[in-house]
Amino acid sequence: MNKTRVQVCIGILLLFFGFAIYKLIDIQLVSPESYGPEQVNLLEESVNQRTSQITLSSGRGIFVDRDNQPLNTSLKKDIIIFPFVQSIELTPTIEDTLNSFDENWENKLGKKDEAVYLSDLVDQEITDSIYNIINKASIPGIVAVERNVPGELLIASHLLGVIRSNEEEYRVRYEENTTSNHAQPIGISGLEKTFDPFLISENDQKLMYHVDAKGDPLLGLDIRFQGKNDPFYPIQVQTTIDTGIQSLTEEILDKHGLIKGGVVLLDVDTQEVLAMASRPSIDQSDPFNNNSINNQMLTAHYPGSVFKTVVAAAAMESNINLLDENYNCSLDLYGEGTAERDLGVLNFSQSFAQSCNYTFGLLANQLMTENRSILESYADKLGLLTSVGWEGDLYHFDNFKQLPEEEEGNVWGNEEDRYVERAIAQTAIGQKEVKVTPLAIANMMATIANNGVKGEVKVVDQLLYNNGTTMTKFAPHANIDNSIKGETAKQLQQLLAAVVQNGTGQRLSGLQIAGKSGTAQTGREDQYHHWFAGFFPVENPEYAMVVVDLDQSTEKAKTYQVYKEITTSLLES
Repeated sequence: MNKTRVQVCIGILLLFFGFAIYKLIDIQLVSPESYGPEQVNLLEESVNQRTSQITLSSGRGIFVDRDNQPLNTSLKKDIIIFPFVQSIELTPTIEDTLNSFDENWENKLGKKDEAVYLSDLVDQEITDSIYNIINKASIPGIVAVERNVPGELLIASHLLGVIRSNEEEYRVRYEENTTSNHAQPIGISGLEKTFDPFLISENDQKLMYHVDAKGDPLLGLDIRFQGKNDPFYPIQVQTTIDTGIQSLTEEILDKHGLIKGGVVLLDVDTQEVLAMASRPSIDQSDPFNNNSINNQMLTAHYPGSVFKTVVAAAAMESNINLLDENYNCSLDLYGEGTAERDLGVLNFSQSFAQSCNYTFGLLANQLMTENRSILESYADKLGLLTSVGWEGDLYHFDNFKQLPEEEEGNVWGNEEDRYVERAIAQTAIGQKEVKVTPLAIANMMATIANNGVKGEVKVVDQLLYNNGTTMTKFAPHANIDNSIKGETAKQLQQLLAAVVQNGTGQRLSGLQIAGKSGTAQTGREDQYHHWFAGFFPVENPEYAMVVVDLDQSTEKAKTYQVYKEITTSLLES
């Protein structure tokens, strides 16, 4: 019996040692870079335990403006200090330099076990003089670097988007294409999300020292750089944004306290976005709180009387005899009662300038009698129904959209409304089921100002390699097949100019603006969507712009103040 127990014990010991040897082989030879169910890189973890390090860059690509200047990030000079510096005898010059910059820097460094940036440690910017002194000195553990840091003021934040760490979503997007065990931060909205496959990078950059168990540098080992000095990556996404104009629009929005809505400004010739600002601002601590992450310029809203531009275009190209008549604009929309504004008898051009609801309800019903699809047909010709952002093939991405969050427009809800006079009249003045985005309205104004030439809106011009060379360029897409006639566009230009000269837009008179106002009911008491959309200057238009103040009372609406101040600044610059 004793002999059997001994044999069992020996067998157990042999199994134990055999398993231990197997695990040792597995750890050191078989799976040192992907050990266990978590696929841990043991070699990397071993190095991490013996290094003091700091990340210089995540390796993610950045956005730049049309002049190739970084957006919402800047390159600044800084100094990295490793903790073991406190045990090194510094030269009097370096000691005096650091003490004169902040005499308490060593106390603030304290017992930190990780490298820190000096500007973060002492909470002040690094001067050129201290940067140059440190850079020339080559001191172990004190390194002068240039680092990308977030801008003090974020601009175009809704357009550019938000980055967040989300390991689960990262794995869903990139598990088949990544070799990294560490999930990278990803874009969750805006251009950060749209161009995430190009911006994402596994090539982070770090500075590190090998250290002993006490955290002191190992003798004979200099500073190490981990990462790749790659001439191609990370890439830069060159947008069409003009930083000066973008900053101007955001300052004016905040100055006037516009709560919900925003501005979109296009270049008439190229139909590129020069500025796009949405309010409310994004809650950076919780972007989805109260939907603050939503870009209101890409969201479809009731346009109100701005939609009368579509009815006018359809009426002019249909040559209906009603254009030569006069209208009793003292009547309400349905011709059954008294209008809120007693405008008297007006012709077609005057009705447009004064935004007479009765005239356009009557015109729309006449048009619909002859063609039940005419309103959505002309809304489409003016670019209000389908998304207007640039779309095309990009490498292996078919039908790539620069602005995938852009909502499409709509004219009709219930199909029976096409045959109901009151519903047609409500649709004609941009109510009922009509919804369009501010971006689409701005594009419509650019199309009219450009004599009917319709094109897609670009917000990204090209992707650039890290060395500044072009990776790919987004060619403009024009659509001349489904658009209004050039003659119609010129007639609309005159109608829109009259709105400002002697119509509902007279608050902007004297500024060489042509455009259309709109006040849309929302179904909520004392809350309306207040629009002004147009182009300027009237002769040789350069800009098309929309300002919208959403869910606001008439007394507090800031649309005209914002439009006037932005236009004045641009025309005077």
